[in-house]
Amino acid sequence: MTQLAQDNEGILESQAVWRQGEECLYGEKGKPLVEYRGVTKSFGDLEVIKGIDLQMHAGEKLAFIGPSGSGKTTLGRMLMTLERPTSGSLSIDGVPLWQMQDKKGRWKPANEAHLRAMREKVGMVFQHFNLFPHLTVERNVTLALTSVLGLTREDAGARAESMLEKVGLLDKLSSYPSQLSGGQKQRVAIARALVMRPKVVVFDEVTSALDPELVGEVLAVIKEIAKEGETAMMLITHEMDFAREVADRVIFGAEGLIVEEGTPEDIFERPQSERLRTFLNRLQEVRD
Repeated sequence: MTQLAQDNEGILESQAVWRQGEECLYGEKGKPLVEYRGVTKSFGDLEVIKGIDLQMHAGEKLAFIGPSGSGKTTLGRMLMTLERPTSGSLSIDGVPLWQMQDKKGRWKPANEAHLRAMREKVGMVFQHFNLFPHLTVERNVTLALTSVLGLTREDAGARAESMLEKVGLLDKLSSYPSQLSGGQKQRVAIARALVMRPKVVVFDEVTSALDPELVGEVLAVIKEIAKEGETAMMLITHEMDFAREVADRVIFGAEGLIVEEGTPEDIFERPQSERLRTFLNRLQEVRD
């Protein structure tokens, strides 16, 4: 048997063991909150996702690791409806994301009203904050509460204050993004996503645009939120120590495929594939 075949056999065995344990971890039926089935994505002739099957459960903290260009961010953007799969299906709470049924039960492409309703279940924190520069911190956080959820300014303000206190920025309510550090901007972005009370939040390399000395404050906020356990998190990250500490499950992707998945201990201490071992060894060399 070749080394590649041995690696693939080991990966399949470890994935089977993980899935057998899902009922114990996530309830009797292990019903997924998010499910990707046979998902592919191409940009022109470049296929960045090559047939992904993936389930994510309510409250689960799922870390995606892997080299740049492995398709991690694209998976998150598809969940947020920022990218449409080339083929395959994606569902949230058992409801297809990109399809809907008409009154006669026939399937058709989802309209904007359906997509808008599905987006309310998902939050996303981007690499570059994406705050509105002309709005205060408070208004950045309350805008979607009033315009999307229809809350009054008073109710939205109360919810925003509670969330900003949680991320340590209650004293910055009246500040503008230009008056904040990079770490503070990212914490505002986290508050803006969580204040909508989504079922799942995608954190897309949230520390990659920060100066090294600001990374810790953002990761600390996410760790505290993760401890509450209520919201599922898709953590796309290059911070291996962070993934090890926060995640319930870690997925290693490369070349548009899921190469290996398991608990943090499985992935970081007992890697099965040569591709993952090489990836981790290179990271260690950079550290040293």
